[in-house]
Amino acid sequence: MKQIGRAVMVAAVFVTPLNALAGFEPSPLPPQAQHSEDVPVEIATVAVEQKRVRRSGMVALGNDSTFYIQVGGGSLLTGLLLGPAGVAMNMHNVKKRTEREAAGASAGPPDVRALLSAPIGAYNAAAKGAAVAKITPYFVYVRPKKSDQVYGRLSLDIDYAGWTGRYSYHYAPVSFEQFQAGRSEEQTRAFVAETEQATAQLLRLFNAEARRQTGPVESALVSSWPLNPAFEAPLPLGLRGQFEGRPVLVGQGTPADHKALLSLMVGAHLMPADEFVVDKRKGEVPQR
Repeated sequence: MKQIGRAVMVAAVFVTPLNALAGFEPSPLPPQAQHSEDVPVEIATVAVEQKRVRRSGMVALGNDSTFYIQVGGGSLLTGLLLGPAGVAMNMHNVKKRTEREAAGASAGPPDVRALLSAPIGAYNAAAKGAAVAKITPYFVYVRPKKSDQVYGRLSLDIDYAGWTGRYSYHYAPVSFEQFQAGRSEEQTRAFVAETEQATAQLLRLFNAEARRQTGPVESALVSSWPLNPAFEAPLPLGLRGQFEGRPVLVGQGTPADHKALLSLMVGAHLMPADEFVVDKRKGEVPQR
């Protein structure tokens, strides 16, 4: 009965986004900076809670700050047609397949908090603001339905002056076979270097938002497997031009908001240009 009750809740979660298409509201901006200095940051001592990243269907991969999601092994439509019991069966099948694929993968990346200590130390050497922002970093790897590609991202959940936001940097996808095999020493060095650069870039984006130096957000219907691995249909996102050469997509909600429209879309995303398609532009919307 507990599993069926959870299935009813999940079914409602899938229906809710469809009802929210007309009311897109970008994730809120951080408190406006009253000075020109960057905000100092510190890494949280406690790893992110899984439910803060995604309600269900996600497993740890090697450590408590790296996660794997895949959405194959079940049919949402069939589950809904069969009712709560069918949805529960789908959830069970997807979870078991996710666990098998995660168990078959080679060791994941190093602990993200240790990996980020150098770029954050360099960043703090130049930061002079009074208030300190707390950062909770983690990696997420997503394998969309009917796909042999795995999409990785580095996410920073930032808590600052009563505000909570999320900034994500998306890596180029790799094949599922390569993901299972793991990185070579050379690939690991390249990954570490890219991650250090990505961390600095995300922190610059956070400060640019705090200073209100980013452009307007345009509401649109967007298709993107890294952000929406379960549906082939486009869903609402915000377009905000480019930041340091990378397209910026903006989702809805906050990391602490479990009712947010599809949790993998929350916050600001620095995307590869070829990993999303704009299906329909709907006009500029305010971001507060």
